[in-house]
Amino acid sequence: MRTSFKLISAMALFASALAMAGCDSHGDDGDEPEVITTVTLTFSPTTGGAPIVARFNDPDGEGGNAPVIDPINLTAGAYTLAVAFENRLEMQAEDITTEIKDEADEHQVFLLGTAVNGPATNQPAAPLLHAYADMDAKGLPIGLANTVTASAGTGSLTLVLRHLPPVNGMPAKVASLADTVRTGGLNAIGGGTDAEVNFTVTVTP
Repeated sequence: MRTSFKLISAMALFASALAMAGCDSHGDDGDEPEVITTVTLTFSPTTGGAPIVARFNDPDGEGGNAPVIDPINLTAGAYTLAVAFENRLEMQAEDITTEIKDEADEHQVFLLGTAVNGPATNQPAAPLLHAYADMDAKGLPIGLANTVTASAGTGSLTLVLRHLPPVNGMPAKVASLADTVRTGGLNAIGGGTDAEVNFTVTVTP
């Protein structure tokens, strides 16, 4: 069964995050989009030590209380970055990440913003250097697993989960999508945005 997703939230008071409606349902089964209330970024130092977790959380959904958005506070160094998505409106939180993995050929995470330099951005002075660390069955990046090298600085990180279903039987997720975003922005690629969240970033020496 094809699944689509929707991130729901109220607007944050200081515009530190924004939430976007998900794309239309996949396929012909008429399923309503899944709901994403929570996006979790876990930065694990490659040299060991406690992970740093930053989370967007809007557990009561759209129109309720404003979401809680953690800042990303790191020290300079190398990290692995895991990205996870949940629906916490269910009695037992639903792990949307597993469903994204199951349909990895139709999804890709992009890291954008002034704090990021990487496949989808061109910010040489940014404090975070990003690279993908996972791939789908065709060898294309997913973005649930990543590597990040942090240096002193500040900025914003915008995480975008893009849904890329086939169009007229042709795959929309193709090689070099991140390069296309880097030069032309998200409007230069197909598909729709399932989730988009802004985090503030501070990296200390």
